[in-house]
Amino acid sequence: MGWSIKLGRIFGIDIKMHLTFLFILIWGAFSFGGNAGPLYGVLVTLALFALVLLHELGHSLAAMAYGISVKDIILLPIGGLARLERMPEKPWHELVVALAGPLVNVGLAALLLPVVLWLEPASLFSMRTVTQPGLLNLLSFLLTANVTLAIFNMIPAFPLDGGRVFRAILGFFMEYRQATKLAVQVGRLLAFALGIYGIMNGSYWLALIALFIFTAGGQEDQAVALRTMLRRVQAGQVMSRNSVALTPDATVAQIAPMIMRSGQQANFAILDPSNGEFLGVTSGQRVARALARGERYLGITEIMQHARNIPVVSLNAPLDEVQEKLSATSQRIAAVYDGLHFQGLISLEDIYQALQFLSRTRATSQQLA
Repeated sequence: MGWSIKLGRIFGIDIKMHLTFLFILIWGAFSFGGNAGPLYGVLVTLALFALVLLHELGHSLAAMAYGISVKDIILLPIGGLARLERMPEKPWHELVVALAGPLVNVGLAALLLPVVLWLEPASLFSMRTVTQPGLLNLLSFLLTANVTLAIFNMIPAFPLDGGRVFRAILGFFMEYRQATKLAVQVGRLLAFALGIYGIMNGSYWLALIALFIFTAGGQEDQAVALRTMLRRVQAGQVMSRNSVALTPDATVAQIAPMIMRSGQQANFAILDPSNGEFLGVTSGQRVARALARGERYLGITEIMQHARNIPVVSLNAPLDEVQEKLSATSQRIAAVYDGLHFQGLISLEDIYQALQFLSRTRATSQQLA
């Protein structure tokens, strides 16, 4: 995600802070500073977001236990975001991953509760004293914050954890797409009610959160619908079979006319003529840039993307899996293999074209129905 800076790495996961997070620090400095001043307010805010970070680490470690890679965790003004390579779709897996975050907050609350009770029972769940510096006040605030985070995140609406828990439970009884659709509908109804409540009570921040939940629910429904369509198509059905392939001893001047005659073919595989081994890939754009620089006699291998840097997918891999692999490797093109043999190339553009075709077909079918 742009506008983010890396803070460190925990359990192999990059921890980042979005630059807009600085605004919440400024807000916290004055909201929690009280008589102690802005610096104390910043420390309280950082302590609060430490709980958010631990919450997201709970999700991340649970996902990693199921073999799902975690790109990073980003701290935002509205909370934290653990970006997973893919969302778990097996109901049991999604249930565990979704519950892992709130359970971290429950566990932290369970640890803080006896400490707060031991220090002073009357201070339990008192948030008003946080603006006064002191260990008891801070611990009481963090205890309340953990309980609040756990309860709020269990509201059954996307993108909150409760929405994913609700979908996981539905997934035990119905197909994933149907479970998502029903969970989104319920979540949006709750978000609408929450928004009305916020407006009527003058809590506009709550109304904004409700709007965010309402919008995110629609995005989740659309994302699952797209993945469902892509899953029905295999890489071998849409890949470019490379009617024009290049040899590694060719020069830019030699292949330029061939590439211009190739029409719509955007990417070109470089193959070893002796055994057909895939060596890399270049594009018409790379060749054009080399010509513009006057590098007519430059070898094609000098402007190719080496095979070792290109992700590999199988011929029968569903397109949603191919898209996830390209996203995880930050690449736009993958090599398609049938067992040990190279078959062709598939790009993000190929996937988008297939998706557009599927969307048009789906819309036509709905109109006819």
